[in-house]
Amino acid sequence: MRIVTCTLGALALAACSQNSDEPMTPDGEVTETASASNAPVDPRTTENEYTGPIPLPIKVGGDGPDMDACGTYAEVVEFDASGEDVPYVHDSPSAATKARDKLNAGQGVKVCATQDDFSGIVYAGEGQSLTDCNTDSPLATEQNYTGPCRSGWVDNRFLEMTAG
Repeated sequence: MRIVTCTLGALALAACSQNSDEPMTPDGEVTETASASNAPVDPRTTENEYTGPIPLPIKVGGDGPDMDACGTYAEVVEFDASGEDVPYVHDSPSAATKARDKLNAGQGVKVCATQDDFSGIVYAGEGQSLTDCNTDSPLATEQNYTGPCRSGWVDNRFLEMTAG
């Protein structure tokens, strides 16, 4: 125990006697700094951190308390499934975000929001129907869609609006 205390004391003394603002390793070597400023660094960030658009939840009930939570019905148009241009569902209205799902031609979706060239949609998952999504009734206030169905953003060119 005494040896550990002396070692820690020596390290503390070495750190206290250092005249530089640069951090040191336990061996007394100067380490490289991440940035020139003394601003705190968020420990949750990494060098390979995602820098794309932030996720944007789908809002429902934005048309007021007298309208359906998502008033527009659309179907996914035919597309070349063998190509790279397919109707992927994203976390924000941007193709720069990771695709989390792929829609099928003819699949029905409820359009709840639009932004730029994207639509915020709610769609049925495995074993569900679109009526299970609870978007056909009015809501008193606008709110984030939290289920039970899936939701996300899809490029408008893959949707044909048929009602609403």
